[in-house]
Amino acid sequence: MGRFAVIDIGSNSVRLVVYESRRRVPYVIFNEKVLCGLGRGVSETGFMMEESIEAALSTLRRFAMLIDKMRIKDVRAIATSAVRDAKNGPDFVNIVRDTCKIDVQVIDGEEEGRLAGLGVVCAFPRAHGVAGDLGGGSLELTHVNNLDVCEKVTLPIGPLQFQNREGEVFHTPRKEIDRALSEVEWLENYVGQSFYAVGGSWRALAKINMLETGYPLNNIHNYRIEVEDALALTKKLSKMTLEEMQIYSGHVSSRRLRVLALSALILRRVVKKLQPAEIVVSGYGIREGLLFDGMPSNVQNEDPLIQGCHEIAAMTGRFPEHGLRLLNWIEPLFEDESPDDKRLRLAICMLSDVGWRGHPEYRAEKVISEIMYGRLIGIDHRGVGLIGLALYVCYGGTIGDNNTSICMSLVSEEDLLYAKRLGLALRLAQRISAGTARGLNAAGLEINGDSLVLNMQPGKADLVNEVVRRRFDKLAAEINLQPVVSVEKD
Repeated sequence: MGRFAVIDIGSNSVRLVVYESRRRVPYVIFNEKVLCGLGRGVSETGFMMEESIEAALSTLRRFAMLIDKMRIKDVRAIATSAVRDAKNGPDFVNIVRDTCKIDVQVIDGEEEGRLAGLGVVCAFPRAHGVAGDLGGGSLELTHVNNLDVCEKVTLPIGPLQFQNREGEVFHTPRKEIDRALSEVEWLENYVGQSFYAVGGSWRALAKINMLETGYPLNNIHNYRIEVEDALALTKKLSKMTLEEMQIYSGHVSSRRLRVLALSALILRRVVKKLQPAEIVVSGYGIREGLLFDGMPSNVQNEDPLIQGCHEIAAMTGRFPEHGLRLLNWIEPLFEDESPDDKRLRLAICMLSDVGWRGHPEYRAEKVISEIMYGRLIGIDHRGVGLIGLALYVCYGGTIGDNNTSICMSLVSEEDLLYAKRLGLALRLAQRISAGTARGLNAAGLEINGDSLVLNMQPGKADLVNEVVRRRFDKLAAEINLQPVVSVEKD
């Protein structure tokens, strides 16, 4: 599978994303967007503005050159609401084809919704609820259930529908938003479920919420907002003037600020309508939906977290096949864990060898940083914190020092104990085995009464040196058991 490029010509932005391949976990090797504002003024005049068209054409010519330099043959270019609705949309598509050598597919609203929904399930394979993708000119709503997109609708209530060319609000946005939402009969069936917020404007709202609440992790994807917090934030932002919005100028682009109040109003009316259990922000949308749509069904059904960990281990670990063996080797210590935590434990085991290339004094710090600011998907922020802490301990770090403060704020006290136990168990296993599956065959763990027993195979007693013994004793002390090394006789 070779590289795959997506050109997304939206109402606000024109973006190029290049993926390394069509594997289950989309690894991005290039990502660039330019806010061209093609949708500005379309609802007022019926035409895209010349200055916006020129900005988009210049951007697309650059993208065409980059795609050629990267020798990418697998390219999809799509255009959404602005080009779809504008009277000069067909002329624009022809110019792009003739001058940029890019064939643009203008997709209808339902297809736009379907692809946005697929982007959500790409990142959240167990998603259940309503996904909303807010673009400049339209809002697409879909019902997602595991890997299925079950319902879809497009509504002409993007923020640019309520602004003139100068960015001034006209019409009656709230009334028109509520009327459009009331006409979607199937929404009533999904009240109280999760709402997955997609689109740059809603990600900007989440970024502001993070800023104002002092949220410790700067990762928008899978950020969760309580409904009452969302209502309070959107009520405030929807009433702010553009001048008042400038307090966020260091965190949100100036073009995005121009539509932020309307974007907040739209989210507020959607939340009022759906009364969701929670609001989940998705960093994945229509572009990842295009990628996911082209995957074979067996690839779509892969667990993105586990598959992602496997790929990371294959790139950076010494023995990537070692993860499942580690999971089973430490199983006696985790008999009462939930299925979700066992899945996280497998991910941690698969990643337990990824820091070995680093300097010994900084391996723990390097690993926790890469986990916290990496691109693992199929996992919430609590899971990210748990993985980071466990691997930090695995590489000799101590929970509670300065490097762990962010992780600690994302998990519970019970999680801290779980992460420490898991990290110490992996630290012991990696020392005994030298990171190999065969090395683990020489030893086994069991809990016998008030003792933690390390059973060594005949002739393998010398594997337990001073370092191994010290790590074993520390693990036993952590779980309040007596350490016992038992060597089987021939």
